[in-house]
Amino acid sequence: MKREKMMDTIENMLKNIEPIIMNCRKMAKIPSWEIDDYMQEGRIIALELYNKLTLCNDTSQVNFYIYFKVRYSCFLIDTYRKTNAFKRKFDQPIYLDVSEAFNIYDHKQNVADNVIYDLLFQEILAILTPAEVETLNALKRGEKVDRNKKFRIKKKIIDYINEIL
Repeated sequence: MKREKMMDTIENMLKNIEPIIMNCRKMAKIPSWEIDDYMQEGRIIALELYNKLTLCNDTSQVNFYIYFKVRYSCFLIDTYRKTNAFKRKFDQPIYLDVSEAFNIYDHKQNVADNVIYDLLFQEILAILTPAEVETLNALKRGEKVDRNKKFRIKKKIIDYINEIL
């Protein structure tokens, strides 16, 4: 008798959550899902919540349907974000660290160019203050640097190069 009552309660609950599932479906449309997918995931979440609440035995203060709607909405939003993030992963260009790029470009030049660039770089390091050298190294590593500091260093380097030319 008790088992039949529990089954009726579960069937009633699953019928009552269908409109909630359909409303949440409008909010977060997942491209590869059909109505059956929404219903299946909604039922799984509803049964998990129901089991969790029956184990707590404190169902008097919790409105199951509100709790389900919040949980299911969050689940759909997370799933939508995951599917879009997975798609975007293939659209991204290959990431190349700035410090790695400096080394790659150095190897494509001949020895004379590398010697000249190294000498110029050493001269630039000599005109910069220790704090500016640290900022320049941070830029080479690809770290975020205050734009005012970048501008000051850039201006100082350009002025120096114009001076020696």
